[in-house]
Amino acid sequence: MKDLLSEDSLNNLLRVSHCEEFKVGETLFLEHSFCDNIYFVIDGNVTVYKDNSDGRRKIIYLLPEGSFLNEAIIYDETEKTSISCDAFTNVRVLVIPVKEMKRLIDKHHDLAILIIKSLSKKTKRLYRQLKNTTTISMSKRIAAKLWKLSKDFGYEIKEFHGFTVKVNNTYLAEMLGTNRETVSRGVKKLKELGLVKVENNEIFIQKSKIKDFYRQ
Repeated sequence: MKDLLSEDSLNNLLRVSHCEEFKVGETLFLEHSFCDNIYFVIDGNVTVYKDNSDGRRKIIYLLPEGSFLNEAIIYDETEKTSISCDAFTNVRVLVIPVKEMKRLIDKHHDLAILIIKSLSKKTKRLYRQLKNTTTISMSKRIAAKLWKLSKDFGYEIKEFHGFTVKVNNTYLAEMLGTNRETVSRGVKKLKELGLVKVENNEIFIQKSKIKDFYRQ
């Protein structure tokens, strides 16, 4: 954030906010709950999700440090969240009162631009998710999700890419809106194609090849 805001904007933002810490699995806020604070991730990763009618989670984003979480409520008069958010790892967040954020946005245009960029990025990701839900097979959906995760959280090891976050088949199923068994079959197919390997319950991918596969 400090690289995107002027010193004056950042100092004023820090002056009205405070830090909070959450442990793995703890809930930051729940869907439809009243929330009078905006959250910004300083350290760690969080899961943003919605509950389906059958009670299952549909994970929308896995967000890293440097992310706003619920900025959409800034100009929502109800100030109710449309999503839920849990700590995927231990996290530290900046907590900013909504009223103070509104005041600062009116005063600091660079802060307004930062919020717009955050919302724009999330909108583009939702469009991509919608496209992948309706136009490609499950194995390609899994491949696309693994590629995106490697882009956001990947590290290179020889010809493969691993992940700095621990993502298992259950979590992938919740990201894709399906069940664990379906994901297991899809990952098995990707393994047979040589695009994925699993070692010590960790997934590794051939990043460039898996991208070519889901774009075919």
